[in-house]
Amino acid sequence: YQDALDSLSLLSKDVDEAGFYFPKDLRFAQIYEYMNNKDLAQKYYNNARIFLESKIEEQPQNPQFHSLLGIVYAGLGNKEKAVQEGMRAVEIRPVSKEAVHGSSLVKNLALIYCMVGKFDLAIDKLQYLLDIPGELSISLLRIDPAWDPLRNHPRFEKIIERGK
Repeated sequence: YQDALDSLSLLSKDVDEAGFYFPKDLRFAQIYEYMNNKDLAQKYYNNARIFLESKIEEQPQNPQFHSLLGIVYAGLGNKEKAVQEGMRAVEIRPVSKEAVHGSSLVKNLALIYCMVGKFDLAIDKLQYLLDIPGELSISLLRIDPAWDPLRNHPRFEKIIERGK
């Protein structure tokens, strides 16, 4: 994780390799959370919250900002707002209207559900994404620490086993 933090520090912008906006503060928060450094994770989640809330004021119909704010709220423990923001993003840009961006928003909603402890809903969304063409794969689910809370869930285990 330290290598990831070091690499992230070198980035000059908040855009990922696919051209999606993703605030560096949110990435820092997630990495610190994986490292079990809750204090630093909370600090960066809060920085990302302030930034994303201001972005939504400027662009209220931007689903990416709502989706990312949902992840931030989940990281801060605000479960209800987290789910509301994630669902709002999917409503603004559903998969049926834009497959690539829409599926990314559904994946973020699955992550939000996972983070707030709604594991069955998270698995429902992951199963949906695995059943349609897209970037999510069983191999990715196996290694991504974001899905660690689901590791012992029987439905998640079944999905992982399916890929062997």
